[in-house]
Amino acid sequence: MNESKGAKRVIGLYGEMRLAMELHKRGWQVYSAYIDEKYDFVILKSYCESCKAFKNAWTREQPYGKSTHKTVTPLCETCKKDSLKMLVRFIQVKTSEGITGKKTKSGDVDKRYSFQAKIRYHLADARIFYAWIQVWDEDNVNYYIFKTEDVALFDDLQIASYQITDNQKTTLRINKDGEVLNQGKKYDYSAFEDFLNNFDCLEEIINGDDWK
Repeated sequence: MNESKGAKRVIGLYGEMRLAMELHKRGWQVYSAYIDEKYDFVILKSYCESCKAFKNAWTREQPYGKSTHKTVTPLCETCKKDSLKMLVRFIQVKTSEGITGKKTKSGDVDKRYSFQAKIRYHLADARIFYAWIQVWDEDNVNYYIFKTEDVALFDDLQIASYQITDNQKTTLRINKDGEVLNQGKKYDYSAFEDFLNNFDCLEEIINGDDWK
């Protein structure tokens, strides 16, 4: 492995670890692909069809001999009904370290981050999401979370070379707070304001969530 590929792999693993921790804090179970063919993560979260909300399984105290032990049941922790379903999401993770730009007169600094979407990950399934991770330094990481179909909001998917070249990248100037500074003559990058740290979109119930 050459040095550049090794560096890319290190920053990629770093981004995935940071994202996994963020998802875990929000109650998601995170599974990483043993063989990475399309998606980096499969994430799961319990949803109660009775309560119409995300709930954990009911853990009760079960007598056993002279003591009690915690027992995890298949029931909802709130309504105690057998109505828990697993919400499933597939995530393709992209991590960018960025190239530092020049300071402005006000002293602000931005970085140029490149993102290669490769829309083939979409595959007409609304449960597939992108997580584009912008690393500023070890203390500052921003996450852009969006559906793969949302790539069409800021990129031209119709050009002939889109799927056959690695040169088709979206490069954006972004500051430390995750604000996209590009004004964009051809594309509108305002969608990134909604994507920034948008973990809530993963919990939206969509057509692909069919448990029947």
